[in-house]
Amino acid sequence: MSWASYSTTSPGATTSSVWVESGAVVWAQNTGLINIQKRIIEPARIARPQGCAVCLRTGMKQRPKVAKQRVMAACVALVTACAAFAPAPPVLTLVLDAGHGGKDPGNLGTGRYTTTEKDITLDVTLQLGAYIEENLPEVKVIYTRKDDSFPALRERVRIANEAQADLFVSIHCDAFDNAGARGSSTYVMGMHKSEESLRVAMRENASMFKEEGYERNYDGFDPNDPDTYIALSLRQNVNLDASLTLGAAIQQQFKERVGRRDRGVKQAGFYVISYTTMPSTLVELGFLTNPEEEDFLQSENGKAYMASAIYRAFRDTYLASRSDLEQVAPADPNSQAAETENSEHAPTEENAQVEGHASIADDTASAENAPLETAPTLGSEVWFGVQILTAESALPPDSPDLRGHSEAKPYIRHGLYKYVTGHHAHPDQAHEAKKALRAEGFEGAFVVAFDGKTQIPMSRARTMLNLPMQ
Repeated sequence: MSWASYSTTSPGATTSSVWVESGAVVWAQNTGLINIQKRIIEPARIARPQGCAVCLRTGMKQRPKVAKQRVMAACVALVTACAAFAPAPPVLTLVLDAGHGGKDPGNLGTGRYTTTEKDITLDVTLQLGAYIEENLPEVKVIYTRKDDSFPALRERVRIANEAQADLFVSIHCDAFDNAGARGSSTYVMGMHKSEESLRVAMRENASMFKEEGYERNYDGFDPNDPDTYIALSLRQNVNLDASLTLGAAIQQQFKERVGRRDRGVKQAGFYVISYTTMPSTLVELGFLTNPEEEDFLQSENGKAYMASAIYRAFRDTYLASRSDLEQVAPADPNSQAAETENSEHAPTEENAQVEGHASIADDTASAENAPLETAPTLGSEVWFGVQILTAESALPPDSPDLRGHSEAKPYIRHGLYKYVTGHHAHPDQAHEAKKALRAEGFEGAFVVAFDGKTQIPMSRARTMLNLPMQ
């Protein structure tokens, strides 16, 4: 840190102003009054007139030279203290998108409440953002809306892309003609593989009909035309794997911590997650057309639980794979209603299993493409690898996509083959391997944890090995 100092005394004045100017320092805000109990400087006030300059107006009268030197030393100490308490620059930018808003109420649910989808999504989004801002200050949170406004779909995409965000999460609520439909789901970009996915995408994309000049703004994109979604699915999505990973973690949190029925992670052509240039997910919290789910999502506890679940998924997966940040979870809301929801025996999805080519190809399997072996480490079956790519079908060991890493083995999840290389006893070893793999061109490589052949969250792996959370 570089600095320069100046002192000024007005004619006949009994006090002096000492200016200390520093370069390359991010200054803390609202420093306020500082008391120095050394008699050289009486209560001093820090000011920030322009740039990185600090003025200390003190009760320093005509003092001997040594006293003034002490004053200057104290000034430098104050400058250093201010710099030390300065906030660190963000290491990750997250865009949170509360669905609908303004003139677009979203789905109206059963009609028993005056608040609709747009109100629930905003409440959950703001609560989610508050959890992140409180517990993960290194993350910069950007909102597409923080009030009852109606940003166009393309405006939401523009906000995320211009911010060069690292992640985009859009929050919605589902609806269906059958009041018995229930459960939570998470969508990532891709071609719908079911009529349900197409139905939900059409309903959410229909928000563009409420925009002025939507025909011109969306260049022929017709939310009601199935052919539109076929064309949309052809867009390249290099962020699919990260999107799926976060989506799976969100669903796991909904199921295990909130007792929601798990409807799975699906692919569909939502406009807002198809035109963003970063990993993106769209979350359907539940069905407002189901009276029981609507009551839960309209309650303060219900919204807090859903926001906390998404927060935990974000913390445990995305941040764990990107950095060594200290992660602290918000306390769970306490309510009997939530305990009742957790007691619901919802259908479960089997944990992803590590699979080798031998189980999905033919009888020509060799040692090179055998299933991943299970090796005890640190007294348990937990180990760490680096996921380097995702494929729609099994790859031969000499596939160019593997770039010479014929040792990489896939595990299958959501119908996709996720290739993992390395077998490390400690996550730090895997993080070092990840850096090398990114340098080789696997820019999206990230660390994953396994218990034997089952892929598990990083947080669970650290708990099982008695390692501190990071």
